Amino acid sequence: MQFQLAFLFFSGLILSAAVADLGTGESLGLANSTCAIIAQRISNASEVYYPASSNYVRDNTHYLLSSSQASTCVVEVASTADTAKVIKVIGLKRSPFAVIAGGHASNPGFSSTPGVLISLVRMKRFIKAADSSTLVLGTGNLDGTGYNVVGGRVTGPAVGGWTLGGGYSWLTNQHGLGCDTVQSYTLVLPNGTVSEVDSSQPDLFFALKGGLNRFGIVTEITFRLYQHPKQVWGGYQVFAPGASTDALLSATANFSATNTDPKAQIITTLGFLAGNPSNVLLTFYDGPNPGPSLAPFQNIPAVLSNVSTQAFSSLTQITGDPASIGTTRGAFHTVSTTGLTLNFIKAVYADTLRYNALAANHTGVFVDYDIEPFLTSYGRKATDSAYQHAKSQLPLNLYFSWMSPAEDAFWRGKLQESVDRLTAVAKQEGIWEADLTAYPNYALSTYGGEQLYGSNVKRLRAVRQSMDPDGVMELSGGFTF
Repeated sequence: MQFQLAFLFFSGLILSAAVADLGTGESLGLANSTCAIIAQRISNASEVYYPASSNYVRDNTHYLLSSSQASTCVVEVASTADTAKVIKVIGLKRSPFAVIAGGHASNPGFSSTPGVLISLVRMKRFIKAADSSTLVLGTGNLDGTGYNVVGGRVTGPAVGGWTLGGGYSWLTNQHGLGCDTVQSYTLVLPNGTVSEVDSSQPDLFFALKGGLNRFGIVTEITFRLYQHPKQVWGGYQVFAPGASTDALLSATANFSATNTDPKAQIITTLGFLAGNPSNVLLTFYDGPNPGPSLAPFQNIPAVLSNVSTQAFSSLTQITGDPASIGTTRGAFHTVSTTGLTLNFIKAVYADTLRYNALAANHTGVFVDYDIEPFLTSYGRKATDSAYQHAKSQLPLNLYFSWMSPAEDAFWRGKLQESVDRLTAVAKQEGIWEADLTAYPNYALSTYGGEQLYGSNVKRLRAVRQSMDPDGVMELSGGFTF
């Protein structure tokens, strides 16, 4: 989710710190020759950019500075055909590469590289079916399309990465995850061939639902469309510490335990910004007037609120990440539970206090925990997916941000420390099961295999071997099976 008022305090783009991770001279020479060949083979609709170009700087800039690297070149592909040409050259040259859409991945190297960076920024085509049943979307950013599918909750993450990781949504209670509503993927395979992947290819279709970037490059996705009200209700509220925070914790636990309305959802964000409490509630109701389950939150005094009836696109804009990205370092991590109890939520809040106390001595900017109480029945909508979610697990998102590269290992270690502590609390509270897996879009890069995919790992390995026997996608960073 990563909603944070923190970013209102930052502006500008910082890429210079990434230059230190350019790779060896040998790898740079390889990438340079690969870029030159690509430039000769792609159509005029696509283009290769090099350092000092504004397009190069934009495409290399990530949501988090620690996720950015200075690539040898950027290839902005404008079509599936050009993407196929690019991956063929990369496979032949064995050049390191990465694919970037929204740049929201927090793990270094997952959508950045010292080699060839393939940018999907130009892939924004959308086609609505005549009967309004489906929508084809390019895997650039979804902003401004004007159509409603089961999509992300804020601006920032792009269609491709969000969906390939699973895709939790404001509409998940009603329709499942984003990947559950996919009708087909346009996939450029590692050998440069193009495949329209749907249920007629069950193993590959399964693998793309949570398996992220291990099987090729997805350039377009066809989603099921749903009828949707013209206006929804929601926004954010900011609460002062003390009695308001206590009331927020209790109301969140009660909502998780008693809500039965699939149209009502919240995200409770607990944390600190620059040493100051930053406790925020994101609220959503899929209609112009809130249901009764959301009423208790409106009775808690807020120091700031923009909750109102508005268009869905407006809601995602006002609860999204401001444009001042790429200014801080950071990472996400996660733990899944089968429910939420007040004791568990209090333990989450205690960890915000614990790690905020360390921030001043370790260039910390903020600590942030996003509690997401979906209905524990959303898993009924789950399809055959790499990311197992039929048990309706609730993903807790941890997000720490800091300034100094020297503190990367410290804060990433603290993220795992917090996950371990909260897992122990979840066990004590009876809201944890051994076969729950971590949500790939939130997990730290140290995770992999069974931690992300459980019993699906063997099947995923077989699909990867079948689709990519030469290991082309292994030239790009990402989770391992």
